[in-house]
Amino acid sequence: MRLLRIHLTNFRGVADRELTFEEHGVTVVEGPNESGKSSTIEAFGLLLDELDSSRKEAVRAVKPRHTDAAPEVEAEFRVGGHHLVYRKRWLRPLTELRILAPAPETLTGREAHERVLAILNQATDYDLFKALRVLQDKPFDVDRIAGSSWLRAALDTAAGGESGPGDGSEDTLVQRVEKEFARYFTAKNHQPTGEYRAAQDAAASATAEAEDLAQTLARVEADTERHGEVTARLAELRQRLVTDRGDLDDFGKRAKDVETLRTRRDDAAALVERASRDAELAAGARTARLALVRSVDDYEDELQALDQQIAAHTELRTEADSRREGASAMHRTADEAHRLALRQYQDADADYRWMRDAYELERVRADREALAEADREVELAAAETAATEIDDRAVETIDQADRGVRDARTAIEVAAATVRVERLGSALVTVSVPTARASADATASAGTASAGTVSAGIAAAAATVPEARARTAAESVSLVPEARTEADFAEPLVRRLTDHLVIEAEGVLRVTLAPGASERELRGKLDAAESSLATLCRQAGVRDLAAARVRLQRHVEARAALVAAESARTRLSKDPAALADEQARLEARIAEHLERRDAGVLPPADRGEAETVADHRRAESEETAANLERAADALRLAEARASEIVADAQKLAGRAEHLAAEHEAARTRLAEARLAAEDPVVEQRDAEAAKALAAAVQDRAAHDANYRDAQPEQVELLLRNARDVVARTEAEITDARAGLQHLAGRLDAVGDDLADRHREAEARRDAAERDLASVTARAEAAELLRRTILLRREEATRSYQGPFKEQVERFGRLVFGASFEVTVDADLRIASRTLAGRTDPYAELSTGAREAVAMCVRLACAALVGPDGGVPVIIDDALGAADPGRRRMLGALLNHAGSAAATPEATNGGKPTQIIVFTCDPDRYRAVGSAQVRQLGHNNDRDESPAP
Repeated sequence: MRLLRIHLTNFRGVADRELTFEEHGVTVVEGPNESGKSSTIEAFGLLLDELDSSRKEAVRAVKPRHTDAAPEVEAEFRVGGHHLVYRKRWLRPLTELRILAPAPETLTGREAHERVLAILNQATDYDLFKALRVLQDKPFDVDRIAGSSWLRAALDTAAGGESGPGDGSEDTLVQRVEKEFARYFTAKNHQPTGEYRAAQDAAASATAEAEDLAQTLARVEADTERHGEVTARLAELRQRLVTDRGDLDDFGKRAKDVETLRTRRDDAAALVERASRDAELAAGARTARLALVRSVDDYEDELQALDQQIAAHTELRTEADSRREGASAMHRTADEAHRLALRQYQDADADYRWMRDAYELERVRADREALAEADREVELAAAETAATEIDDRAVETIDQADRGVRDARTAIEVAAATVRVERLGSALVTVSVPTARASADATASAGTASAGTVSAGIAAAAATVPEARARTAAESVSLVPEARTEADFAEPLVRRLTDHLVIEAEGVLRVTLAPGASERELRGKLDAAESSLATLCRQAGVRDLAAARVRLQRHVEARAALVAAESARTRLSKDPAALADEQARLEARIAEHLERRDAGVLPPADRGEAETVADHRRAESEETAANLERAADALRLAEARASEIVADAQKLAGRAEHLAAEHEAARTRLAEARLAAEDPVVEQRDAEAAKALAAAVQDRAAHDANYRDAQPEQVELLLRNARDVVARTEAEITDARAGLQHLAGRLDAVGDDLADRHREAEARRDAAERDLASVTARAEAAELLRRTILLRREEATRSYQGPFKEQVERFGRLVFGASFEVTVDADLRIASRTLAGRTDPYAELSTGAREAVAMCVRLACAALVGPDGGVPVIIDDALGAADPGRRRMLGALLNHAGSAAATPEATNGGKPTQIIVFTCDPDRYRAVGSAQVRQLGHNNDRDESPAP
């Protein structure tokens, strides 16, 4: 495939642009960022891959955002003997294909899309084309090249095979084997399918049918035998049912007797409960009477003890009141001492704060002076920075323009012709420059003549100065005879021919020399470069590059001084207004203290004395405060003790009053109870109720013994079991009857030809097993053949590693040196690199080294495949991580890969690889000697480069 031209319309930010490419060799497309370089590669991929009706995200993403227009791409390329012009528009569908060679043809729509895909699949390896692209912001490692049929064919040829590139013989054989394998197995899980699966299903069905009939025959025989057994069992169950019903009647009678004994026992228990309640009531009445008598006696004892406690608390209260009065007097004395000490401490502390404010006032005044000095330093540094203002980018631009002037002069010097003027006689010889331009070439040429050979006028005419270029009159120098020795005229005058030059021998001849077209063009470039340099210097306000660099250095130094001054100002961390306010506050506090202070008290000598006095007064205040706190604690304890004694006395008085009331109430309740029944009567009722309870308990014990002797639980268990036995026997009789009916129905449903049908099913099973064995043998053979041929193809793939490794190392040695070697894995990926005897894994190499190795792999693949199945190598802004030296080597490698000598068919007249490079940095690929450059401007420009 060779890409010749691509035209983008309304594609992302590109309104209308057409790019042409060299069919062979290297084409470098230079353009700034966002000029549509990456969009060009993306557009070619969408043109080949996506239908015009596609609504995928990748298609919608290329629609212009600021206009309602449909993206459109047209490409002209050659592939497999076909010369195609392919155009496609999305969102408003349109597809056109013009085939210019080998026979003119025009197609549209889906038919055109499918025709292009058919040509690509037949004539080239489209997957290899995708693998050899280096896209911006994508990994630059090469992957998925081991599956390229064209690359495998080329490697097979390089390894000594006979198949040529693209003949597809190996894939055709593998496809036939895969097709045969697919007759019997699925592609994904290798499970039986087709004829093999049908044979398995038929054999399984026939076997299942034979087994079902055999089971049915065995079941009929078992049912016949079972029918007789169930009949005998039914007769036995009927006889057993009569016996079980007799046992049930006997256990029913025993259960009725047990129920009678249970009723008698329950009646005796009820009598015991009534007697127990009567005995409890009588005992409760006796206990309550005794409690009333004891409570009256207890109240009398408690009242006597309480009177003694009240007398003791009266003495304690008198003592507590005396202690409280003493503590109160001590507290008043301590409070007066503390107030005096506190006033003295406040006066001393005020003096100390006064002295501290005085010291702080001096510090604030010093800070204000330092801050003012820092502000002055910042203003001076800012003024110097503004006076030397110049941009790094402006200096860099002047530097680039200066290099352009030097490069233009060097080009003139290299390309200009050389004029040699030699005086042979004594005639006057005049050399003049009509255009009044003296270049650096003239300087170099004049420098070759000695002072004795030419006069001072010749040297002045050859000098390169701006004033000489500005003069419009022609400069003339004369070679005149002088009184010199012959050695003075031995050296001729040699000059580079960069301008019109007139050589005249007076009265003999005049020779006018003019530079050629290339020298004029170089002179024009030099003039443009000098004009650009002068304009940039004038805009920057400097004389030349040296002055710009000096001014930039001064600006950097001034900027550093400004940063240092601002940093010093920032370290002060002070606000001038805040400092002024603080100074005013300090002065006001000092004046206020002096007005408030007692003039008769001698002030402290300094801050230290004030602090010492304040500390001493504070210690005295704290000591008196501690004494006051202790006195307060003692007073609180005394008051608390007096209050506690008063509270206890009140409690005792209240308790005495309460006990007196309770004692009177108890005496009243005892008198009322004795009016209802005297104490002997209560005692007699309690004794009689106890005797009645004992008799009832004895009668209940007798009835309970009779009930236990009847064994009620056993009788209940036997009765319940007898009922279950009868129910079980009846259920078994019902099941036996149902079983007989079921067996009779099954035997009636079976036909008389069951045995014959079983024999026929066995014959069908044997035939299906024979067919399955035959198909199985063919399926296993196909599986063995597939496994064998895939194994052989894998072995062949390993043999490809040698030629691939050799080609990669051949290109890599041009970049890394003669010691460069690589290790290639089974998927034709680079595993490691060896350089100067040191081997490193590929993944651990630096970004620049991996990028360079990946570039060598892509170029090696393109060179191996060759022109017939070859694809262009497209590079979008690569080599960004390479150093200048390696970029020069990679540029030479690209130049070599783009030449016919890089292909394996070079000895047979092979064509070079097509390499297309997109870059935003022209210097990055300047080392590619034979590159054809295409310039990109704004997105709405058209490439004006001539078509190849």
